[in-house]
Amino acid sequence: MYKRLTAEDILRLLEIPENYRIDGLLISGTNPKAKEYPHLFGTLKKLGISYKEENFPSGFFSDVKIIKIGDKRIWFDVVYGTAYLGELIHVASMLGSKANILLGSCGALLNSLNTGDTIIPRASYGNESSTRMYQRDNKTYLYESDSHLNSKLKKHLATRKTINEGTLVTVQAMMAETKEDIDEWMERGYVGVDMESATLFAVSNHFNVPSAALLYVGDNLAKNELVSDPAYQSTKVQRTAIHKENYEAALKTLMG
Repeated sequence: MYKRLTAEDILRLLEIPENYRIDGLLISGTNPKAKEYPHLFGTLKKLGISYKEENFPSGFFSDVKIIKIGDKRIWFDVVYGTAYLGELIHVASMLGSKANILLGSCGALLNSLNTGDTIIPRASYGNESSTRMYQRDNKTYLYESDSHLNSKLKKHLATRKTINEGTLVTVQAMMAETKEDIDEWMERGYVGVDMESATLFAVSNHFNVPSAALLYVGDNLAKNELVSDPAYQSTKVQRTAIHKENYEAALKTLMG
């Protein structure tokens, strides 16, 4: 079965050299992809990082941006949900990734959180199938991030006044969320809901690769402040600025 494929099998399937290895995986959980590429390359320029961009011969992973910085090779891609994400983390981890980091946003489940606030979750509850497939003995369905990697991200966010390190819930069906769902998640103590973090942690943990998520608060479901509200649109500039700062922290962490 596919789970038995070795690193050598993967290299052969992707038509890349036997000695090919990567050092880190950076993921942005959003859509569309095109709007995220300027954030990546703009951040590299802002940080004064000299890099080379490599081409990927594989059609399936052809959207992956491969950044070579000195002797380090970092993969970057944009995902929305977890089907493709799970395979991307699986392959990157098999090819030597030393750290997998997710950027993006989440919906807040605390009244005290506001648009643009920062969340570095210590864990995420997986309400989706990928997590079940990778950590089959974990019946709590709670998947932890790496505390050391979290500390590195916090170090590069020293100017942030508040960083929430609570637990998220990962759910794929954003349009199917009900008030009853929100009430239940709040009662369980989750600080926010996203679409990718539990999968990131579960698959990375399966391969013993440190992983972390750095998210900003978009909408606030606890206060019924949705993406359709005019107030959400009015804070777009603020959210974009924070998102760019998160790119800086993630790249510094991967380069550290």
